[in-house]
Amino acid sequence: MKFLKVAFGLAALFGDFVSGMAVPPGAESVPVCKKIGVRKEVRSLTPTEWQAYTNAVAAAYNDKWIDWFGFYHSRVADVVHGNSHFLVFHRHFINSYENILQQYNPNVMVPYWNMMVDFQNPANSTVLGSKYLGGNGAGTNGCVGSGVAGSWSLTFTNNHCLNRAYNNGTTINSWYSPEYATSVLQRSNTYADLRAGIENSVHGAVHLGLDGDMGTMHSPVDPVFFLHHMNIDRLYAQWQAVKPDMRTYMYDGVDSNNAPVTVSDPITGTSVPVYEVMRIGYGNMCYTYDTIQAANGDAGALVKRGVRKCVKRPSPVVQQIVQQLPPKVLAQFYPSFAKGPGHPLENEMVALSPLQPMAADGVAAFRAPPPNENMRGRMPYPSALPDEWIRMQGSSVAEVRALEKSAYDIVCALNKANYLSPYVV
Repeated sequence: MKFLKVAFGLAALFGDFVSGMAVPPGAESVPVCKKIGVRKEVRSLTPTEWQAYTNAVAAAYNDKWIDWFGFYHSRVADVVHGNSHFLVFHRHFINSYENILQQYNPNVMVPYWNMMVDFQNPANSTVLGSKYLGGNGAGTNGCVGSGVAGSWSLTFTNNHCLNRAYNNGTTINSWYSPEYATSVLQRSNTYADLRAGIENSVHGAVHLGLDGDMGTMHSPVDPVFFLHHMNIDRLYAQWQAVKPDMRTYMYDGVDSNNAPVTVSDPITGTSVPVYEVMRIGYGNMCYTYDTIQAANGDAGALVKRGVRKCVKRPSPVVQQIVQQLPPKVLAQFYPSFAKGPGHPLENEMVALSPLQPMAADGVAAFRAPPPNENMRGRMPYPSALPDEWIRMQGSSVAEVRALEKSAYDIVCALNKANYLSPYVV
């Protein structure tokens, strides 16, 4: 293969952003990136950008890199899920993939899919259409017949077509909403809190909903995997950037052996220390996200020593929650909104085209209760993850069930307050 010389474990492939806090020994020598690329939401890519990305993916597929990433992930899966390694390992992993694609085209950045805005009816998302990633599998083998990987035949495992099998037949059960993600970003005070709040909710629901290859530990063979995990990493990066002095190198919790983790631990399967992965914008981890770029007003937002506050008038969606939720409930689920507008990077309830029509128009209309329980905008409950899936991920069933209860409590509180989501029709 043309690019076998690009070794996955090289520390030169990884880095992150700096803050004003004390830098761990070794991290101070990681240089700032000379150029930082921007990872964008897939639907915002220009036709030229999308074509460049798909061309690079096709080249990586032809050189068997897609099979290799599926193989590697399956070999380490039991130690990088259900514990603190999850976010840092996958940041390292997807950055490696992006670096491989840049060997074919140095200008390519892997986009992310903000699937949370599609949470009510994921199968209807344009991202799962023929223009982008293709949809459900068909036939006895569940082969995906359209999109970037519609004609793929994968060596790993056992020379099969890319397959999907939506978990509700021809549709997909509801995922987790922007309202939920916003609550997790605002309520997570530690790295371990954030990891637990994301992994077995926003993360797990997508894998289980698409199923097929995405429901296995060799899931990186599906191109959805990388767009999905870019979005998971975006949430992690935004959470760090809200309080960079505190969160840049925050790393707590335990590993798969229940041993306390440290920033000097090596990323699973490599000699790369965790602190290198946590420093976006330094070393060769030269990226930011369009949401961070927008919140800070420039492409180099994450390489500055702090993040400028972006205090704006609350959006109508935020105003609706603030006005309608009882103060105690607001403080419980949206503590930042309870104190003020909050930081833009811990608010996922923002406009992303295409949004579904609002269930009610104008802030004044938000105060009026809906005439019945079936009115547009009522929040659906996310589907529970099966016990077998949780155990396959190496997670605690009790931890996941507690997380799901918290998610259900959020939905219940919003519906009881007659909140009407712009992401629900």
